[in-house]
Amino acid sequence: MDAKQVAQTLVELSGGCANLSSVTHCSTRLRFFVRNKGAVRTEEIKAIKGVLGVVFATDELQIVLGKNVIPVYTEAVKIYEAAGGKAGGVVPDDDTPAEKVKLTGKAKAADLGNRLIGFVSASVTPLIPGLVSGGMLKVFLLLATLVYPAFEGTSSYTLLSQLANVPFYFMPVFVAYGVAKKLGGTPLYAMSVAAALVYPDFIAMFADGPVTIFSLPVTKVSYNSTLLPALLIGIFAYYCEKILTKIIPGILRTVLVGMCTMGLTYVAGITVLGPLGDLVGGVIVHFFLWASATFGPVAIALLAAAMPWLVMTGMHHAVTPFMVQAFADPGYDVFFRPSYILHNMAEGGACLGVALRTKNKAFRAECLSLAFGCIVAGVTEPALYGVNLRLKKPMIGIMVGAAAGGVVAGALGATAYVYGYSTILALPIFQQTMWAMAIAIAVDIAVAAIVTAVLGFEDTPAEE
Repeated sequence: MDAKQVAQTLVELSGGCANLSSVTHCSTRLRFFVRNKGAVRTEEIKAIKGVLGVVFATDELQIVLGKNVIPVYTEAVKIYEAAGGKAGGVVPDDDTPAEKVKLTGKAKAADLGNRLIGFVSASVTPLIPGLVSGGMLKVFLLLATLVYPAFEGTSSYTLLSQLANVPFYFMPVFVAYGVAKKLGGTPLYAMSVAAALVYPDFIAMFADGPVTIFSLPVTKVSYNSTLLPALLIGIFAYYCEKILTKIIPGILRTVLVGMCTMGLTYVAGITVLGPLGDLVGGVIVHFFLWASATFGPVAIALLAAAMPWLVMTGMHHAVTPFMVQAFADPGYDVFFRPSYILHNMAEGGACLGVALRTKNKAFRAECLSLAFGCIVAGVTEPALYGVNLRLKKPMIGIMVGAAAGGVVAGALGATAYVYGYSTILALPIFQQTMWAMAIAIAVDIAVAAIVTAVLGFEDTPAEE
């Protein structure tokens, strides 16, 4: 694949750089946030060799590229930045204008909800690689201490542990950056205010009694590893900067806009926005924990079974903020991470089932390779789009296998204590409940493979 040519073509078919407000990626998808959906030629994008699928989640165009995502993303960023990043503003309507429908009632509420989820997803997406990297570094350190216990007392362990904690501890700073990039504001203003929330002396001030700013009470909250406070602060900083830019005379903007934006956002952040975001985030996470505790294994089974459809629509990232928040408070996850991992294992199990049933040797080898990718590497899109969804019936095997694994995980109390990747190699993030998750994974893969093999499918002829 010529990554440069593919990136150029994808940008052009997405309406050009002027139609893009942001360019990001995850492990398998190139993500364009577009201004005018009507300018995107989806069918032509699907026809490009190397593109495994195309998903539109609100204003986020997700192009599934699998293993080719990094080189294509690198070239796409070069093209985007060469055009000025935010070049061109809103794309005017062309021969394929965006459909404009007046929404009312439930449809309007649903559209608003989709836009909100899309915004949160876009703001959090840049943070995900750091969380995964930090979580997997913690897994490495955990394994290292199991093999060589004395390593935990070394300075090398301490320094690497500090590095692993950085993406989590300074999460508000990274979230503020994502919000500013999504909205088009100046990232440093929101990031500076978010960094002030985790400044060491902030909490220390409360040791001497109540703290106020301009006679307004400041709530004592430990903001490290929080997400929603920074989300609200990033939004406030953007609109504050926008308003100040309009009302402050041009000759004074350079001096006053940044200072006033940071000052006003900080006051609002530590008095209202920060405490509100912390409260709402805690309530949402505890609701999911309550649902998991009340409905038990059924809740995990339902989410795990629904994951392939959430992945297809790109909506699986909608729950990422709550999963991140769960690791901050209460400090563990019994719901989201187990479901994510079980879905990946079920995708691999379904591929194994296809490999057992097919008579096409080349196709069998491909399915075994994809199964390895799902189970060991945690990459599911090639298996989902290339095999399971195309053959249809393996999707039933995925759902049944994931649900079975979810029931076992919930019944045995599998609990993730570290944010890690969704692969079998991430088992150590479950620490003392690792055995429970291992059993759930074994059941998951076996059930998905057996159900897929028993149900059968329309086999691929050898010549194909």
